[in-house]
Amino acid sequence: MRSIGERRRAASLPARAAMVVLCTAFLGPAATRGFAQVENVPVSNQVYEFLDRLGVRGILPLFSNTMIPLPRSRVAELLALAAENRTDLSEAEAGYLEKFEREFAHEIAREDEPAASTGLLNTLFTPAASVGDVFSEKEKYLYYYTDSTASLYLEFLGSLEHRRGEGDTYGPAHATFETHGFRARGTVGNRVGYFAQVTNGTLFGDRNFALSDPRLRSNVKFNDLNSPYFDFAEAHLRADLSWFNVEFGREYFRVGTGYSDRLIFSDNAPATDFLRIDARYGAVRYMFVHGSILTGYEGFGPLAQKYYALHRLEFSALGFLNAGFSEMAVYVRASPEFAYLNPFLFLKSAEHSLRDRDNTLLALDVELYPAAGVKVYGAMLVDDVDFSKIGTGWWGNEFGWQGGIFLANVAGVRDVDFLAEYTRLEPYVYSNRIEGNEYSHDGFGLAHHLGPNSDEWLINLIFRPSPLFRGILGYRRTRHGDNYFDAGGAFVNVGGSIMSGHRTPDSPTAPFLAGRRVETDGIEAAVRYEPVTNLLITGSYRFSGSTFGMGGGEASDHLFGIRTLLEF
Repeated sequence: MRSIGERRRAASLPARAAMVVLCTAFLGPAATRGFAQVENVPVSNQVYEFLDRLGVRGILPLFSNTMIPLPRSRVAELLALAAENRTDLSEAEAGYLEKFEREFAHEIAREDEPAASTGLLNTLFTPAASVGDVFSEKEKYLYYYTDSTASLYLEFLGSLEHRRGEGDTYGPAHATFETHGFRARGTVGNRVGYFAQVTNGTLFGDRNFALSDPRLRSNVKFNDLNSPYFDFAEAHLRADLSWFNVEFGREYFRVGTGYSDRLIFSDNAPATDFLRIDARYGAVRYMFVHGSILTGYEGFGPLAQKYYALHRLEFSALGFLNAGFSEMAVYVRASPEFAYLNPFLFLKSAEHSLRDRDNTLLALDVELYPAAGVKVYGAMLVDDVDFSKIGTGWWGNEFGWQGGIFLANVAGVRDVDFLAEYTRLEPYVYSNRIEGNEYSHDGFGLAHHLGPNSDEWLINLIFRPSPLFRGILGYRRTRHGDNYFDAGGAFVNVGGSIMSGHRTPDSPTAPFLAGRRVETDGIEAAVRYEPVTNLLITGSYRFSGSTFGMGGGEASDHLFGIRTLLEF
């Protein structure tokens, strides 16, 4: 079956005509005509959670969230498939579908597309438009322009957030954040999509408390320059070349099966710069990424640059199975290594041929759908292994494990879901014996938020009674074996940090959870309310109680947060 994008592609637009369209977009009337939008949907968009749930429900058989973001054209295809089964949706699910149909009206080519969107600046040129649309269910933009060959969507982004903490870690503390910026996206000639997002922010309040947020802790302007201001930027240019695509950009992406986090690639570190090729043919998907990252160390000098490569192949089969194989490499060079630029070369063999001086990892993952409303999934990560030493406790057998179950409409209660997930990272996982080659970007792990020598249980109850409201109640238990200093002041490495690889004087064995034991139990609750489309209000509460081994005592904390986000 041909995709919406394939059915609706037109002849490419000459470069000069494209420039004319883009330069006059702000002045011309907002004409409309549906065609394929090929720029990506950010990983933070609510639509991914909705599509994943419909996959578990059997409405979208074998849909997988293991490689996101997706282009808007692909998301539109999936929403169109969901619409074909509208009668099987609950009232809340139908409401979510209508919400996303308005958001993706251009890509779905709805006949009422002009009525599904509103632009604040467009009303200045269209007297018939109503300012009251600001408070409507329409998808809102600061300005938009579309015609048969090009589009531009411009959004203002603004948020105001307040956080408060009480407890042993920070004492009474509070922080308020203001952010503002814009997002511009569109497609030219049905082939080339563009996306740019820039936000700036200001902190008011306790700086140390604010640094508990990993996004702020990784922001150079806020952290290293000791400024109250912070900024973030993402952008990409994506070419749709029929069954495969090429993208150059900086954006967050995720690879893997987990809900608490991904074992393969996550969005905990700062966004990376990369070249990506992805292909989809029938039930098979492939992705190649080569990116530039930072070492996180000062001693490498100005010519040393860190890079990563990632290959992933996944397929669907038998009507109930998704399976994926991934391989990753991290290396430090003065320039990119040509072997790792090869999209089809097996990275582990390439690393061996380059004198075994880099860090390579392998991962396997599966998703099983034994019945409608049930998904069972698991993943295994292999950082390094010597099969002759399996079972000996040797430090170099470095594995990561993750498994879980997702139940939609648990116990027959509509719009209520249950999730249970377990993750375990053996000592030294993601680290490397050669400084700089750890699986990290500027000191922040590229994958799961857990450090090595840790495990975690996560149990969540999620309820979505309407498209206006989403709530979550969860329990989390984490155990970690941390590195420590002994009574004589010597550093003892038990494999508890991604930034501390195994050294010659370290023990040849690495028992799981050895070292300074830290155990944390946490209760989490969060609600999201969207009274008006593109205006979101979120509230959260988290309690954590920790015990620290080796006489470290105990600590408990209560964290509260409320945030208002406007995308218009």
